[in-house]
Amino acid sequence: MLCVTAIAVLVSACGSGAPHRVDSEELNQEFVGKIFTNLLIIGVYQDRTFRVSGETSLAEEFKSRGIAASPSYDLIPDSGAINSDAIAGIVTAGSFDAVLTIATLDPGYDYDAGDYMATRGVVYMLGGEPGGGTDLGSMIAWAGSGLYTLHVGLWDAETQKPVWQVTTDSESTGSESGDLRTLADFVVTTLHGKGLL
Repeated sequence: MLCVTAIAVLVSACGSGAPHRVDSEELNQEFVGKIFTNLLIIGVYQDRTFRVSGETSLAEEFKSRGIAASPSYDLIPDSGAINSDAIAGIVTAGSFDAVLTIATLDPGYDYDAGDYMATRGVVYMLGGEPGGGTDLGSMIAWAGSGLYTLHVGLWDAETQKPVWQVTTDSESTGSESGDLRTLADFVVTTLHGKGLL
């Protein structure tokens, strides 16, 4: 059964070119060759504004790539009510054949100019410049790197079994819309490559 605890997937962050890299991945061989054509997108987030924005943007990104996708926030308004029974009814009513779940496991830390101003004196006292020159400088450089961890899962609507799950190492593009665009590119390219879209 599809359950919220199973939705919590992981993605560690490392920077290297591509905004999203596979850290770990599982593919259920039972579904190899099954093509999914209508996705329900569920962002597993407590912040409703963030959830609405993310789901809507991702659905639009998928549609722009020729894949039918719909946000779930109107269908399941309370993120605490996301469970297998609620999803089963919605999936049937909406003719969805798959559910795509996205969760941020580690949001990272956005080290901004205010943080720099607050800590630069400590870095100078330790004999370095903010950056790679000191241990604290290295930590500051990492903290502001935009690295974060995601879990993305694709679930078969009929059986409620996981089809594909991935943990990614992700790096921010510097904008929410850019991050969502690159996430859609990553998911579509990966699922096309596995013959699931």
